[in-house]
Amino acid sequence: MFGYVKTNKPEMKIKEYEAYRGLYCSLCKAMGKHFGVLSRLTLSYDVTFLLLARLSFGGTVPCFEGGRCAFNPAKKCNYCKNAHEELRYAAAISMLLFYFKVRDNISDGSFFRRLLMYLILPWAALKYKKAKSMYGEIAEIIAAEMSAQKLTEEKNTDSPDEAAHSSADALGKIMAYNMNDPDGHIYRFGYAIGKWVYLSDALDDIEKDIKSGSYNVFVNKYGLRAGDSAYDIKAAVTGTMNMCGGVFSEAYNKIENKTMTSVMENIIFGDDFPITQKKYNIKEPINGQVGGKNGLNYTQRRLRWKYKVGAV
Repeated sequence: MFGYVKTNKPEMKIKEYEAYRGLYCSLCKAMGKHFGVLSRLTLSYDVTFLLLARLSFGGTVPCFEGGRCAFNPAKKCNYCKNAHEELRYAAAISMLLFYFKVRDNISDGSFFRRLLMYLILPWAALKYKKAKSMYGEIAEIIAAEMSAQKLTEEKNTDSPDEAAHSSADALGKIMAYNMNDPDGHIYRFGYAIGKWVYLSDALDDIEKDIKSGSYNVFVNKYGLRAGDSAYDIKAAVTGTMNMCGGVFSEAYNKIENKTMTSVMENIIFGDDFPITQKKYNIKEPINGQVGGKNGLNYTQRRLRWKYKVGAV
């Protein structure tokens, strides 16, 4: 996961934001408890969403108590006091994913980035070992999927479905691990989000990957070269994203007995993580421009900001 799954804060009620922030702070505290103070630096909104989703799908209503931030004692925080196992699981997942992120950066990062990752690797490996001792089965699943992902990219495939499968499958299994999911809705929800995140990351990295020569499924599929504009592929990319959105929207709606639905739906239906066809509709250019920011969907805004196409 790459930092794409965030709240749409302006649309949240205060109580919803406080609940989400309480889970974020609780996960930070759990990571410090189980993996040491430095592990808190790897905390992400993505794993917070994983925690939120598993609590929601498991029918758990978080209960919070007041406390103080360990890094800033002047700051008041709310900590969840009735979801210890889910917090422990999310903390372990954060460390497992961080380890493989470090390994991935060593494989295809710049010289100085690789140097930094080599310095971090011994610490990451130590925390990975501890997380694996806590959740050995899920650690093996993630390791197998990451190996499969590497093999897929070495094939230089130009299929977005094939390229995203291993990462999506990993997230689907992480999401559904030890959950009551007889119909597979939780797995499909996680799979579709994982695919959406992988393709969003590939979209953002097009320019960088063209320059570095690193694998990127969109560069391969559309034959992009230095100087090409990724904005030209917006319609095709939009269609692919719509398909992901349709799958996890349908899966989400079929999951029963959910809790914290308003917070969940703020994230997965909000402007920063759109899944409806309406949010993805492509506007026809007028005089070479697509229109103002309010007339653009998420994919258009991402491409426009990245490649400075048209006026904002």
